[in-house]
Amino acid sequence: MHYNNEVIYQIYPLTFNYALGSKTDPYKGAYGNLKGITALADYVKSLGVDAIWITPIYPSGGHGFGYDITDYCAIDPKHGDIDDFKELCEVYHAHQIRVYIDQVYNHCSIKHEWFKKSVEGIKPYDEFFVWADPKKIGDKIYPPNNWLSIWDSLGSSAWTFHPTREQYYLHNFDWAMPNLNLNNPLVQDTILDVSKFWFDLGVDGFRLDAVTHYACDEQLRDNPTYANGVQMRLYDIDSSNGALFINRLKDLCDSYPVAKTLLAEYSYDKSPEGFAKACEIFRTSRCNAFFTGALNEHLGKFKQNIIDDLNVSACGEKLNWAFSNHDLERAASRVFGAGVTPAKTKMLISLLLTLPGSICIYQGEELGLSNPQSIEKCKNKTNDPLGVWTDYGNPWDAGRAGFAMSDSRDDPSRKLALHPAAIHYRQAVSRQKEEDSVLNFTRQMIQKRKHSIFNEYGHVYFLEYHGDEVYPYLRTNQDESKKVLCLYNFSSYGAEVWYNGKRYYLEPESWQHHNV
Repeated sequence: MHYNNEVIYQIYPLTFNYALGSKTDPYKGAYGNLKGITALADYVKSLGVDAIWITPIYPSGGHGFGYDITDYCAIDPKHGDIDDFKELCEVYHAHQIRVYIDQVYNHCSIKHEWFKKSVEGIKPYDEFFVWADPKKIGDKIYPPNNWLSIWDSLGSSAWTFHPTREQYYLHNFDWAMPNLNLNNPLVQDTILDVSKFWFDLGVDGFRLDAVTHYACDEQLRDNPTYANGVQMRLYDIDSSNGALFINRLKDLCDSYPVAKTLLAEYSYDKSPEGFAKACEIFRTSRCNAFFTGALNEHLGKFKQNIIDDLNVSACGEKLNWAFSNHDLERAASRVFGAGVTPAKTKMLISLLLTLPGSICIYQGEELGLSNPQSIEKCKNKTNDPLGVWTDYGNPWDAGRAGFAMSDSRDDPSRKLALHPAAIHYRQAVSRQKEEDSVLNFTRQMIQKRKHSIFNEYGHVYFLEYHGDEVYPYLRTNQDESKKVLCLYNFSSYGAEVWYNGKRYYLEPESWQHHNV
């Protein structure tokens, strides 16, 4: 069983909510915890979502915002303990909400015991990571090939030299997050044991981080380059060994009475070769759905992004859509800037929920949260004993800052990472009781999706229209026996759209759905 049309609510636990009662509570409300997530189960249920996705809650090394894990089978004490997690699963299951957690199997932390032992050459950990001898030219050493990291605080190469082993280790991301060697069957076995641990605790599925990078070419061949010098990602991603590992993981998923779900983060380039490869992976992979990255461009590019993804996965069978996540600025500010209004935010939510496939809504998106007035007002540094709110100046600072259930000064959530003057308090849940609030609109739209063709696979056909602020498209089911004309006018002026000889007029900042 899988749930390809579900609506998933993404939770960033560091700033979602705090509640008393955990046996491990070292910082007394400075950070969100599992008890806090459990305490808001009724609220999450009221949204009408089918599942929650919780970003990493494991002990980590401090370099990857939780994605540099130091212990795969433990809870970071600031978030709670295993008993807190089991309680969370029980409560959400009682609310008929599935629980998904992030699993980061491409890499871990340099502080993980596995990596420390690998550096020392202790078996079997000596081959738990991808090590390679340097290239030598004269008295200088160079990385073993030309592979590039996605992001790295020290440079662009996907390799870092370690003086103890006198070898380079591979890292698709930061130097502090070495790649696990998923070409190694023993590493695969170990990770499958980790997966079973969490499944047995009650987890319903995983959001798999960075599956594009699972395993790699065992010969470590250089990537060829296009004429413009850009690398053709032939050998460092989309490995056959990575696909085989996912198959093994899915075998484990399917061994449970109710099969576990795999939502895979997968990115692809828009070259003809990239499209062809993505189509093949979507067709053959046993993952239930693919998170291809949020629609993170401006309005003018949304259309092409939607068209591209639906060309890869016809009718949206394996697509997961989002406008926001923990790696981005708030969509309301990112898309509309200073021109954001509640009406525009509602339309963005409505547009998202019409797309065929599964949907992710990031915490606070249902409130229409925009960025704080400034990045400096994202954070409450007066209550940050771990120093996790060091200013990195990254766009995601705003997206990771806070979530307000109440604007009351007595509310425990005010202790979290929100700056006391943050705009989020003016958009708190307690302030959105009106029928036409963004929160209630989101609830209504989720229900509309569940009882319409928007909950079915199908096609999206954009109508011709000049300009980027008016979105007219036809949403159908797979056999096109049902059709809904979806019209969105994000502009400050009236707009008219013609379909099949009929004129539709849209007031500024308004939307319409018509069965046709």
